[in-house]
Amino acid sequence: MDSSDHSESLALLERFVVENDALADLEAEIGRLNIFDALGIVHAEIRHSNFLAWLLDPHESHGQGQLFLNAILMDVLRNAPQADRPLSPVDLDGADLRGVQVRREWQNIDLLIAIDEPRVVIAIENKIFSGEHSDQLKRYKKTVHAHFPNHRPFFVFLTREGDEPSEGAWCPYDYGQLHTALERCVRRNEDSIGEEIHVFLGHYLAMLRSRFMDDPKIDELVDKIYRNHRQALDLIFERKSDPRKNLVMEFQNRLTDLAPDWLFSDRTSSSCRFTPREWLGVLPAINSRVQMEPSGWVFGSFHIGSNSRRAWIEVVVGPTTEPDTRSKLVDAIKASKSSSGFKLSRQKLTDRWTRVRTILIARDNNGLVDDDETRARVRKAADEIHKATEQMTAFLREHFG
Repeated sequence: MDSSDHSESLALLERFVVENDALADLEAEIGRLNIFDALGIVHAEIRHSNFLAWLLDPHESHGQGQLFLNAILMDVLRNAPQADRPLSPVDLDGADLRGVQVRREWQNIDLLIAIDEPRVVIAIENKIFSGEHSDQLKRYKKTVHAHFPNHRPFFVFLTREGDEPSEGAWCPYDYGQLHTALERCVRRNEDSIGEEIHVFLGHYLAMLRSRFMDDPKIDELVDKIYRNHRQALDLIFERKSDPRKNLVMEFQNRLTDLAPDWLFSDRTSSSCRFTPREWLGVLPAINSRVQMEPSGWVFGSFHIGSNSRRAWIEVVVGPTTEPDTRSKLVDAIKASKSSSGFKLSRQKLTDRWTRVRTILIARDNNGLVDDDETRARVRKAADEIHKATEQMTAFLREHFG
């Protein structure tokens, strides 16, 4: 960089810092004291489940009885298909729930609410960043049916964005809906809710609004800052060291050390695709780009979360021009019960991208970090993928060779 470029860059940064009232407004908006931020539990599923258990338990110290339980349960029932409802929102309205027990991590289920009258049992699986694994929803459903044969069951899959569960009996529910239900409940009962509980709930709702939901005011400030200081921001992002690039390279280098004959394609700073070259000799060519990159049959994608907080490896069966053969492959992997090295991570299959393995590498509340511990996890994940790939190679030869 010559002296003129250096001076221009410095001037851009100075203007960004000095002439930027919107930046101060944004910092004030997101920098307010929040107890959940201060305790570092915004992205911790266990802590969210603990808070919800406290809120939903009529016997807890909030002193509001079944107020919050009724409000949230009524909203979940309203959004659930009628066939899955153990009772209707109308039946719940004004009902005196008796014998309510709220349990945490019972039989590994995040939240379980057992009610004696009416005889209803509600299982809630809470997923903020992690995904389903090991057919857990199916197992939890069987467990609930076995232990509560005389209760009408209701299964809730709580996620940030209302992800579709693999098991049809589970009803999707998202944190935006939870926020709306709680905010409405607090507003309608403002005079009866104690000041301390009101403040506590205010912090929780503010945290949900700023971290898990769209916020028009914050979006407006962000747009204004970027519109007025685009060059300075582009310079910052361009020169800022991105840990994702190093982690992708770490993963690629480890795979190459284990078995050199891999094909890598579609490399970016945050992802790459990879396939053993040997698979192309087993599976038929299915598109015109087969010589340039993996054929699209079974290949892995190493991704970093778009918010730069997570890293994971995802192995998928991709879209093809031969759907019948693809279905045969997917069915064979499903029937193998992981003897192929891979296992379908969801029951509902699509004709485009079907996950057969997902490994979470790193998650950090303050952003993804390229450190020794994270790099070690990347190498370990590459080892797991390599081992599974060796099994898959033999599996492909048996079924398609």
